[in-house]
Amino acid sequence: MTATDASFQSLSLGSLSLRLDNNGAFAREILLDGEELFRGIGFVVRDANWGTPALPANAEVVRHADGATVQSGGVLDHPGGDLTWSIDWSITPRGLEAKAVATSRSGFDTNRTGFVVLHSLLATRGRAVRVTHPDGKIEETRFPDLVSAHQPFFDITAFEYTTVAGHRLRLRFEGEIFEIEDQRNWTDASYKTYCRPLRLPYPYRIGPSARVEQSVQAQFLAQPPVIVETSEAKPLIQKSAAMPLLGTSLPPGPLFPGQAEALRALSLGFTAIEIDLSAADWLPEAEAKIAVAPGPLRIDVRGSEPDDTRTAISALSPMLGSKTIAGLSLWDADEALINSARAAAPGIRIGGGTGAFFTELNRLTRWPAADYLAWTSNPTVHGSDDDTIGESTEPLADIVRTARQRSDSSRFQIGPMTLGLRYNPNATTPEGRRQAAPADPRQSDMIAAAWLVGTIAGFIDSAIETLTFFEPAGPKGLLSDDGVWSPAAHVLARLSPLAGRPVSVLRWPGNQRAAGLLIEAPTDRILCIAYPRDKDIPLCLPPGAWRRRERLTRSGFVENSSAKFRIGRFGVSWLVA
Repeated sequence: MTATDASFQSLSLGSLSLRLDNNGAFAREILLDGEELFRGIGFVVRDANWGTPALPANAEVVRHADGATVQSGGVLDHPGGDLTWSIDWSITPRGLEAKAVATSRSGFDTNRTGFVVLHSLLATRGRAVRVTHPDGKIEETRFPDLVSAHQPFFDITAFEYTTVAGHRLRLRFEGEIFEIEDQRNWTDASYKTYCRPLRLPYPYRIGPSARVEQSVQAQFLAQPPVIVETSEAKPLIQKSAAMPLLGTSLPPGPLFPGQAEALRALSLGFTAIEIDLSAADWLPEAEAKIAVAPGPLRIDVRGSEPDDTRTAISALSPMLGSKTIAGLSLWDADEALINSARAAAPGIRIGGGTGAFFTELNRLTRWPAADYLAWTSNPTVHGSDDDTIGESTEPLADIVRTARQRSDSSRFQIGPMTLGLRYNPNATTPEGRRQAAPADPRQSDMIAAAWLVGTIAGFIDSAIETLTFFEPAGPKGLLSDDGVWSPAAHVLARLSPLAGRPVSVLRWPGNQRAAGLLIEAPTDRILCIAYPRDKDIPLCLPPGAWRRRERLTRSGFVENSSAKFRIGRFGVSWLVA
């Protein structure tokens, strides 16, 4: 994973602006005339388990009359070996170029070392593009509209396309063959051009005699005037549906101290109990959790051998007879196993899908015919800086559109959702796949609450039945070990009783990151607004006499009496009309 506390240097050159990581490896939020062309362009290193080690360095930025140059580099010491890297940038109002060199003294094991380009989703979704291949042939195609399960383009040496606002761009790559993937599969708001091609074996080794040299060049060929709408524009209704059932999840393993008490205190819509059948004590652990969990349950069974899963269902069924069951999810199960479960657990809805990212479900040739389908989500697969977490709320509606198009059932239950990986399904060893990921240090910060509200807004749809967030207590929990409520806990506890109520998602033109949930409660109209971004902005409220306004703090909601409504960095506000 990357470092969570990313620091930036802002650069503005005429109508071009960007934020450069302090280590000089990545340029982010590359805007031209106010339109975001790229979520980022930069040099990345992925280890043999697809982890992203940090690259500590201090970039030297030199400004010139017509642009800027940046030089940086460092040495990475990692269990997979050592890597010496350097990067040089040349940036002008007409474009930018980055060149990188990487070597190793003893050898370095990696799945990817080189440049990536993150094409902004809002600028490119569905747009026509001309792809140049190594043999000089040009392919006329488009960026995907629905989330593409597999790479839409291969063998790339250059791109040319025009963005939504009319900017015409050309990109050229040297030193490696590139391809592109749809990062919405992992909730990133971008299409990613990367190297090296995934058809080649990985992990691969950069040997002591090897020298990796790459470059990427982006040219701005046409810059029409762009009208940039402000966040003070009136909000628009993006979509409407019923509020899903909201709950939390107990992970595999024994009950942590305080989890049962936290479940009772939170009183959410349901509890999901996740079971790993490879654990020796899974049955008594599951029995203890079923006994203490109040209210409805969902049982989530990780993928296992079919016979083991059938045996588990037979053992679990007697424990569930007196409970209200939201579903029994059999992750990675085929239709034969799902049908066996229906026979073994009559009256219980059986779900299919995956305990991993939407990617794993999207890549299936045929989706299983289950009562509902499931997948999980987290915002830090490809990076864990604060802005990446906020960005992950933007493509969720596209994911739901894609799932509805592909599924016959069109009923979905999503989660558990966490800030960090629960476990790594793409690790290259069994031990790596079983190992639980460490807790994200921002679990009790405001950003977790803002991401939660933005995620609920992104997934509002008549096809979504349930959303599951975090754990009840502990380092990955809504409550701390000593019972202190996190900001996310305060928000989830307020929203959970509103399940089933009509809700409309509000968006502000010119500021897609801001999200509002306008809920028709039995006696009031409630508006919950979140801004998962590291700045505060003014927002225009929808019509209505908002008689009570509150803002979320680390200790809960407090009255907001300011005359003009603003929402703070990673802010959440609660209004009642």
